[in-house]
Amino acid sequence: MAKNPMQKKAQTSFLLGMLITLVITGAIIAILFLKLKDTREEVTALQEARVKVCAVNKDIKSGQVITDDMITVLEINKDTLPSNSFGSDVGNISTYRLEDSRGNTVTTNEDGQLCLPQLNEAGEIVTDASGNPRQRIIDTPDGENYYYQDSGEKVELVTSPIVAKIALSKNTVLTSSAVSRSDEKTQNDIRKVEYNMILLPTQLESETYIDVRLRLPNGKDLIVTSHKQIEIPEIDGVESLNTMRLNLSETEILTLSCAIIESYKIPGSYLYAIEYIEPGMQEAAIPTYLPDDETINLIHRDPNCVETAKQAIFARNDNSDLKGAVRNPVNSELNANSEDAADNAVDKVQEEIDKMQEERQIYLESLGG
Repeated sequence: MAKNPMQKKAQTSFLLGMLITLVITGAIIAILFLKLKDTREEVTALQEARVKVCAVNKDIKSGQVITDDMITVLEINKDTLPSNSFGSDVGNISTYRLEDSRGNTVTTNEDGQLCLPQLNEAGEIVTDASGNPRQRIIDTPDGENYYYQDSGEKVELVTSPIVAKIALSKNTVLTSSAVSRSDEKTQNDIRKVEYNMILLPTQLESETYIDVRLRLPNGKDLIVTSHKQIEIPEIDGVESLNTMRLNLSETEILTLSCAIIESYKIPGSYLYAIEYIEPGMQEAAIPTYLPDDETINLIHRDPNCVETAKQAIFARNDNSDLKGAVRNPVNSELNANSEDAADNAVDKVQEEIDKMQEERQIYLESLGG
């Protein structure tokens, strides 16, 4: 059947429209395919540019020991990777693992205390009802030979602690300039000692590092002991107002004891603590205080004093210029107040004893509920 001109025109227009639609659709498909290809290439490039790095998963204070549980693995763009980071080798994370001789990993609890898993008699890890390992707090009065706080049982750590040289915020990538492995070998004469006569800064917190200094009324200011991490005891969750704990060697204990008594004998003098800004990065200050000759002789005879510590203080004592600069002002103040010095020292020591007994009584009462 013949088609009239109008039908032919309509059919031609329809076919032309279909052709144009197919061409446009094909073009769109081609463009989408190219876009998809480019996107895939970009995703692949981004994936290839991502590297795994070691980072901290919580805020860490300068000078704080870093344990394995504080470290996580993040993926970042390799273009933003610090040149001195520990990089994409996740195996490096094992270098931070602080372990005991049985291979148990040391962790850090919410209070910043180092812990090890609790073991039964068979040496197996004890777990709670949820299957989580029970933890026992360890203390560090003896360097590598740590102790459980509750029993005094010795814990041998076979790796050296890693410490933060600066304060690290959560998700900070670990770099060689931010951490260091502690090489300090604490000697057997280290003991934890409480003091309540040292003036504390208003915002001092536990785990910070301080110097203890003696200020004389004539303006002289002497460093007695330096770079010591402090612990402020708590009773019922409340920190002590005037008591702090320090880990000190026998030589440091005798030296600080001498400085305490001399501060009692000299009116207007006092001992005070001063805080480090970045203790993990800052070197320990060199002590400038020298104890009196009686204390030097006691240190010389004391078998508990480690030889290296003895020699350090003897070297300062043998330096006549240094000794004169330190001891002359102290001796001058002591001689000027010799009449009342003994009585004043007795009164101050009694105040110290009373403070300690009061806090001990509060602590014992808190145990009883």
